[in-house]
Amino acid sequence: MGALGRRILLGTLATLVAGSLAPAPVAAQQAVVLKGITPWVASYYWSEPFLIFQRLVNTRLKGKVSVDYLGAAEVIPPNNQFEALRNGTIDVLLAGASYYAGEIPESMAGTFTKKPGSELRKTGFFDLMKKVHLEKGNVIYIASIGGEADKAFRYFLKKKPVGADFTGLKLRVSPIYVDMVKALGGTPVNIAPGEVYTALERGVIDGVAWSYGGITDFGWQEQIKYVVEQAFYTGGSSILINKTVWDKLSADLRAELEKIGVELEIESEKYHGASAKREDAMLRGLGLEFIKFSDADRGKYLEAAYGHAWKAFVEKNPKYGPDLMKTAQ
Repeated sequence: MGALGRRILLGTLATLVAGSLAPAPVAAQQAVVLKGITPWVASYYWSEPFLIFQRLVNTRLKGKVSVDYLGAAEVIPPNNQFEALRNGTIDVLLAGASYYAGEIPESMAGTFTKKPGSELRKTGFFDLMKKVHLEKGNVIYIASIGGEADKAFRYFLKKKPVGADFTGLKLRVSPIYVDMVKALGGTPVNIAPGEVYTALERGVIDGVAWSYGGITDFGWQEQIKYVVEQAFYTGGSSILINKTVWDKLSADLRAELEKIGVELEIESEKYHGASAKREDAMLRGLGLEFIKFSDADRGKYLEAAYGHAWKAFVEKNPKYGPDLMKTAQ
């Protein structure tokens, strides 16, 4: 082989070697799918903010990030959902504070607040909750979605009380209402929701402490005559994301999800406001009488709700409790 042939051969081999060492073309990045659940079935009104979040993400981040709704308690029991988020079994959770207060007691501040999520971002509450959730739960706090302030819970009664005095009334409660019922003179009775109708029917209880809406899901309106118009507390729900999944997202996608969190809080407030009006109209249409307190009774009632709750909360959470109370009120 002549000199020219050897140069051509060597050049060809060099090209082949260089080509074999060159990186392969990068495949298009696949969309991240966030698997999510809620404590309540999708049709329950408190689950709607998660579905709003899903729609916002799937529309705004189409082809990049999507939310896949897996279901509710039939997938993972509510009391186990936070741990499922933390260990990566799921990626995103609509978290009800009472279901994971054992892991993060400070989460209950979102229930006792008198401000909606959009206002809590302005007081420093949101940043503090984000810090606490990362420190204690290793999860990312995206949005406070409890809805309107003072519109989460209320009392549904068979007997009409004298003002805000519940003396002689036996009321079905969960732990969140116990101190308030006692402060108003009532007797708390802890029974499962599925047993409430029969308990009302038989006079075992005289009423129910329950979320603002939803009593018709159980048919309790057939036994209830009165609704205490003054509601109390805020929903205390939030959107949380698994930290490992969060850290794998690009900075721009994290920023977009944070923007969606801000918008979600506003949309949740609008939704809950409209839902409350529909609920009241429906209950009035069913013939239930609404009890409206005098200013003095209203003050007594709200002090029983918030005063005892915040006192116990701060005592239980001395590190972050005082600042959470300050920024929540």
